[in-house]
Amino acid sequence: MVSITILLQMILEVLHMMISSTEALIEVLTQYLHLSRRRRERRRRTDLQALSHAPSRYNRRASIRAWAPVIAAHTVPRRWWVKDRSEDWWDNTVMATWIDEDWLKNFRMSRATFFELAGTLRHRLERQNTRIRPSIPVEKRLAITLWYLANQEYFRNLRHQFGVGLSTAFIIMKEGCRAILEELFKKKVCLPNEVGSIMDGFARMGFPNCIGALDGSHIPVAPPAQRAHIYKNRKGGHSILLQGAVDHRGRFIDAEIGKSGRNHDSSVFRSSKLCRAMDGGVFVPGNPTITVNGVTIPPLMLADGGYPIRGWLMTPFRSPTAHMEKVFNKRHAKARVVVERAFGRLKSRWSCLTKRLRVKEEDFTPITAACVVLHNICEEKGHLAESLGAGDIPLLPVPPPDVLSDRRHKTRGERVRAALMTVVCNEE
Repeated sequence: MVSITILLQMILEVLHMMISSTEALIEVLTQYLHLSRRRRERRRRTDLQALSHAPSRYNRRASIRAWAPVIAAHTVPRRWWVKDRSEDWWDNTVMATWIDEDWLKNFRMSRATFFELAGTLRHRLERQNTRIRPSIPVEKRLAITLWYLANQEYFRNLRHQFGVGLSTAFIIMKEGCRAILEELFKKKVCLPNEVGSIMDGFARMGFPNCIGALDGSHIPVAPPAQRAHIYKNRKGGHSILLQGAVDHRGRFIDAEIGKSGRNHDSSVFRSSKLCRAMDGGVFVPGNPTITVNGVTIPPLMLADGGYPIRGWLMTPFRSPTAHMEKVFNKRHAKARVVVERAFGRLKSRWSCLTKRLRVKEEDFTPITAACVVLHNICEEKGHLAESLGAGDIPLLPVPPPDVLSDRRHKTRGERVRAALMTVVCNEE
């Protein structure tokens, strides 16, 4: 029994000596590797200093040629500058085989309209080639932007389809939306030079001298945590408010984007440029008026009961009792439905507006405004109509806010509505 105990002690001592020897060996190897790395770094600095102190330009060139193998031996080459990604889907499928039906389904516009839009935005989206890699073509940049706006795709899925990096796809989308906003918003979201066709369209619906229908729509967003209260709406979610006025065809003639908060649509309306311009009579070129029963009726817009009635903004009767009031509300709803349908088509085309915009706060407005512009292009062109440069009108100065109180605006609006009701109801 004693011999077994002694034997175990000897085995333990041997194991302890082996472990100590191994630790010492590891320490020696670590010091050796550290010294070797320091020697290599010192040798490399010496080599570079020798190059920098060459006596002349010609000798320096000769020294560089002589020392190039030495420097290369101490330099670890990069495996790649840019990760290789497949571009077969874009080059060999979309550009080569897609027909107009495919373009309309995925990009919401025909191939011809797509390339026309790319030509319009080329000077804003085109980038220079570099020695490392060629730049991404304008057409692919625009396609990435439209695909994100139309198909509810996340960027991690988008990058695989177009063969670009995650951050690259995100930057391209932001640049594309800002280019559309800055280049086309004032040209496309405006009244045409001749508003007679719009008034004729609303007159066929029963409302004379009307140039638009007004409404608002909430766009869900994911705001920064420290500013979430600014975007919180009445239903507890977070959104921005898109206020839009459309013509009789559902084309936006004005659009303003504001923070939602807990305010009603009417608060955004009162502070909007459209309200001030219509109050001052400068929104519609020439400000044509008609007279009904001795009451002068300016160019009109239609809105629901959430908006305050004004001399130019017609809202329905809140509690209609008389037959003529009910007829007026019926005609009013029939004409005003064009703005609700326009918002429906807008969100159906550009489905990014139906989910939370998970982008930075400063990108909420460019993305939403780009969708409005692209909606108008699809509406007015029928995908293959007039050129993108048409439709420009000079910008009219916006007057300061009207000094009239809401009560006086209401009184004037009720007088106009009462006079207008005689015309609308006589056609029933």
